[in-house]
Order: sequence, then structure tokens, then C-alpha cells
Amino acid sequence: MRLFIAVDVTEEVRAAIAEKTARLREANCDVGWVKPENFHLTLKFLGETPDGRLDDIKTALDLVSLSRAAFELELRGMGCFPERGAPRVVWVGGGAGRDALTAVARDVEGAMEDLGFPRERREFAAHLTIGRVRSPRGAERLRRLVEAEADTGFGRCVVDEIRLYKSTLASGGSIYDLLHAAKLGM
Repeated sequence: MRLFIAVDVTEEVRAAIAEKTARLREANCDVGWVKPENFHLTLKFLGETPDGRLDDIKTALDLVSLSRAAFELELRGMGCFPERGAPRVVWVGGGAGRDALTAVARDVEGAMEDLGFPRERREFAAHLTIGRVRSPRGAERLRRLVEAEADTGFGRCVVDEIRLYKSTLASGGSIYDLLHAAKLGM
């Protein structure tokens, strides 16, 4: 199973991001846009994981969730990774509440490392991926359009769960199946 751990956003936030993404699509750049129903903020990508590890992962997430209270997260601004050169990823960032999300991600990272999953080399950056650039066609135009949205607000949502998803790659885009939800502060 291909697994990742994430937090979700509300339908209102999804709709606001989808509206802005629709305008970016009109720029006719070579980008694979994420479907709005798949918008999430990844805390940890686990990758291919044997079924037998599932119970340990769920238990670890339940333990992490006990130590953190629910919090409000603002989704604000757009950007590209990397910051310079040809963009590869288009994202929406976290605003107020980003520090709380980073703390949860740090706890998840530690818990997964204890289970033998390798630690991420890069520092956690709170973001929601909205597109993956497939080729340089129109990339500079895309970067300019995205940078013009650096301060755009997309709304707020309450983060009250850490979710474990199974990701199945399909021709029409990834399909995510919820395997477990650990309530924060329970």
C-alpha cells in the first residue's frame, strides 16, 4: 500500500482554492492540476508500506493525537517549489496556525521514525499542493501568475484530525482512501 499522513481542509477552502486554480488553468501551462477533492496538507509520506504495518501506524497516530489540541489553520498565498528557476510544484501556503501544524508534523515525523520510516531530509513546509509542472511550457508565465497571488486568502479551517490515507495511482489522477483518523486532543 502507498500511504501518507495528512490533514484535510474544509469544502469552503477547497472551493476557494479550486476557483483560483481554474484561473491558473486558463494560462495554458503544462501542469497536472490536483482535483479539489484531493486537496490536503501532507504531514508525512510513507510510501509503499506492507499491510502488516498498518496497526502500528494507527496506534502511533493515536498517541501523537493525544498530545495535541485541535487548532485553526488559515490557508493563504500561493507559491512554487523551487523558489527560483523552473517551477515543479504549485502550492497554497499556511498562514495563521502554521506553527501548530508544524508541531503536529514534527510529532508525526518522530513517531514514524520510531517505527522505522526514514526521516525527511527537508524541513517541513506547510503547503497544499495544487499542481505539478510537467514541462517548461509556459512556466515563467505560470510563476508570474502564482506570485501575483502571494497574499490571497483562501479561508480557515479547524484541524482536529490526523488522517492516514492509502493512495492509488490511476490514469485520471490519484485516488485516496481514508484508512484511519486520529482525533486531536481525544
